[in-house]
Amino acid sequence: MAKVNSNRKKELIKIKLSTILQKSSNNPKFLGVTIISVNLSPDSASAVVLYSVFNPKVDTAEVTQALNAASGFFQAKLAKTLKSRNTPRLRFVFDGGFDHADRISQLLDQIDITDEPEDPADEPEDL
Repeated sequence: MAKVNSNRKKELIKIKLSTILQKSSNNPKFLGVTIISVNLSPDSASAVVLYSVFNPKVDTAEVTQALNAASGFFQAKLAKTLKSRNTPRLRFVFDGGFDHADRISQLLDQIDITDEPEDPADEPEDL
């Protein structure tokens, strides 16, 4: 039962943080930032927020630093919207999974794959 509540709370924090990020923050460094997931500690005292930026020209280290500097602002806004006793302490971490998947996709597109073998001698014979 506690695991279900934890999953619900993680999803609720993700949705609320996304809304706060879009509507309440005025920092231009936060443009294009998307909350990917939230990982809560077992006691819900702290949360690691994984985010991604869809602009490849943005310095992710600067965005991470700005988000962590504004974590108190996000935590205060989150405390007003969550109906729980405590609000987790937020720590933002860049999730490079999408960038990595995009790079792999680009590399795979560059490979020329043919269905037919080049040398007929390379074909396995049926026994």
